[in-house]
Amino acid sequence: MALTPLLVAGSIAVAGAATAAHLATSPAPFSTSSAAVVAIGLVVYTTIAVTGVAVVRSRWAHRLSIVTVVADLAVVAIGEFDLAAWIALAAALAALGGLASRLVDGWFRKRRSATGPDSKAVLLLLGLGTLVPAVGVASPHTLMTAHGVLGSAGVILAWAYGKAQPWSLWAARLALPIVAAPAVIASPWPGGILLGVVTAALVALAWTSGAHLAVTPLLDQLSGPRPARVRPDDTDRP
Repeated sequence: MALTPLLVAGSIAVAGAATAAHLATSPAPFSTSSAAVVAIGLVVYTTIAVTGVAVVRSRWAHRLSIVTVVADLAVVAIGEFDLAAWIALAAALAALGGLASRLVDGWFRKRRSATGPDSKAVLLLLGLGTLVPAVGVASPHTLMTAHGVLGSAGVILAWAYGKAQPWSLWAARLALPIVAAPAVIASPWPGGILLGVVTAALVALAWTSGAHLAVTPLLDQLSGPRPARVRPDDTDRP
């Protein structure tokens, strides 16, 4: 593995861990429960981003890493600065600089893998998991039961969709808006708008053909055998 991508992956990991530690020691302006779910979400996506950069080397890993690092910066920027916040800030800026530089251009694959899932399927899978930190951001002062239900639904659907369970796609299409409605109502109006937009985007992704193909058995995707063509002169042969 090249040294620069290794340093970038390490910076992403340090930024995510330090941000989570910052939320644990200085959760303001979040409540303890809201800070906890935001921290869990950041740790999960930091792990995915580091694995994507170090192992998968795909375009989505590059983009996810940038989004994750920007989220780290946003979290430390709105709270009180402590030692963990300064570490997170330095590591996040280093990671962002590395991801934006030409030093890692040759590391990430430029084309999507022919056997990999559609980009919309990847977005849906990652997006379902964002419902966990999203409820913490949407309701920073206190979490209600409705928020816990929505966050849990996101985890369950992400797991099932990752296992290519067809029912998970229909649940994301039809049941997710119903589950999200109480959480939207229970949140302050800016948070309610946030959850509504996130839910609408996930439902829209779930209705795309790319998301459908990800849970469709391979045999169902293959075209049937072509009928044999008989040339006119073949019928004249004995």
